Amino acid sequence: MPSLPQFRRSGTRFVEIVATLVRYGFADELERIEPEFVKRWLRHEDVARLASLSVGERIRLACEELGPTFIKVGQILSTRPDVVSPEVAAELARLRSGTPPDGFEQVRAVVESELGAPMGELFESFEEEPLASASIGQVHVARLHGGQEVVVKVQHPGIEAQVETDFNVITSLAKLLDQHNKDLRSYQVVVIAEEVRKALLNELDFRRERRSLERFRRSFVDDPMVHIPAAFPEQSSHRVLTMERLEGYSIAERQRLIADGHDCSYLAAEGARVFLDMVFLEGAFHADPHPGNILVGPDGRIGLVDFGMVGFLESGLRDHLIDLLIAFVRDDQDELERAVTELASVPASVDRGRLRRDLAEFQSEISGTPLEELSADSVLNDFTAMLRRHRMLLPPSISMLIKVLVMLEGTARGLDRRVSLMELLQPYCEDMVRRRASPRARARRAVEATRGWMRLGERLPRILDNATRKLERGQMRVDLVHSGLEATVNRLISGILCAAMLLGGCILWALKAPPIVFGIPVMGVLATGLALMHGLRLLTQIRSRNTGPPKA
Repeated sequence: MPSLPQFRRSGTRFVEIVATLVRYGFADELERIEPEFVKRWLRHEDVARLASLSVGERIRLACEELGPTFIKVGQILSTRPDVVSPEVAAELARLRSGTPPDGFEQVRAVVESELGAPMGELFESFEEEPLASASIGQVHVARLHGGQEVVVKVQHPGIEAQVETDFNVITSLAKLLDQHNKDLRSYQVVVIAEEVRKALLNELDFRRERRSLERFRRSFVDDPMVHIPAAFPEQSSHRVLTMERLEGYSIAERQRLIADGHDCSYLAAEGARVFLDMVFLEGAFHADPHPGNILVGPDGRIGLVDFGMVGFLESGLRDHLIDLLIAFVRDDQDELERAVTELASVPASVDRGRLRRDLAEFQSEISGTPLEELSADSVLNDFTAMLRRHRMLLPPSISMLIKVLVMLEGTARGLDRRVSLMELLQPYCEDMVRRRASPRARARRAVEATRGWMRLGERLPRILDNATRKLERGQMRVDLVHSGLEATVNRLISGILCAAMLLGGCILWALKAPPIVFGIPVMGVLATGLALMHGLRLLTQIRSRNTGPPKA
């Protein structure tokens, strides 16, 4: 069985991470792994002063202290309210890193190394002071030869190596927690750690962000309300991204917008519409719509920046979402349960009856509230909280979509409190349902089903042949898995023993087996009496179980 000291190869960083987690009140989880290893920090750290903080606040503060990797991990986990709870996700969404910038000579070295030319050949001018610095990189204003003003995003030197080192520790801790904590096991912490690692490494590859910019720019090229910056491939690479500089300021500056004559209600509705178009029409969406990434230009256009985190909805997930919407519209309990269990991963231990009751209550609350009074924040958070109670996990892209919708509503209501994202969502939902019911969609599903049956027909002879061969060789094995039969089996065995004892006692009594007292065979009477007492006790247990209250 692995233990924490085995992972000391990560050196001082490992010790720093564990010590920080202990200081912020997460010693209980680590003590389950190896108490003696953790106690050295418990003796020296004042953890009591942090007891008044919520779990979410302590996790956020620990992430901020542990640096860029953990800040990005926290930001990614803020998209998983089904894993960390809506309250913790909301706290992690506050993580906005302001990392100290690198010196200009370091920036120059990265740019020239990545782009293979002196900076003077690449740019007409390049401002030494950064416009902003975040956990992964920093942004500088520059000018291309020809006069085009751009911003250049440059990755911090050594950040990739730091991420790899930190994730060695994170993965090791996740594996140990999975082995030693049965409550966390159903949340698949190792799988979640790998998902977060993959998402962060994707964000470290600026080529992916450049491709996202180009994709969304093509998608909205004919939309007069949207401005997505152009990327410049010749001045971009794995660790450098050069893109058009957008004029404007954050959509959160409501008073400035009013002073400049902008219609805040119109901007709120149009901004929401842009993101909903991405989700439901493009199947890909900007996954970080906080106000700092949404600009309003002098001409009133909405500019979007920072496409480092992008979500994708493949066709299968969109089909499941449509099924979910149709079930809500039709108030079909069976279809709703089926859609939810197909969309989320369901542990074997889930209580189907309780899940069905929770879904019915959730649907009843929504259908009983006028659409304009519904809040996407409360509806989606209630939904993820319900899934979390049942240890059900959503696909990462769906969790990311939920976070986007919640943030989008908050941003829109910052401009106009009357905006209802649920009302704005309604036409998209109706359109999805209509598309699903269209003859073309029905024909497509029929063709796909036919292909599936044809593939199965092609594979079936081979499957049967393999099964027959295994059966002939005696290699066929059948595993029988039962759940919840222990009490029934125990009562069955007790009943058999009781009957055997009663039969044996009667035989001893009939044969007048010694010893005999006053003409009564003692062993026969004792065996019969004990069998009757045990039988009455067993009967009472069965009757009380059958007439008792139903289990929740």
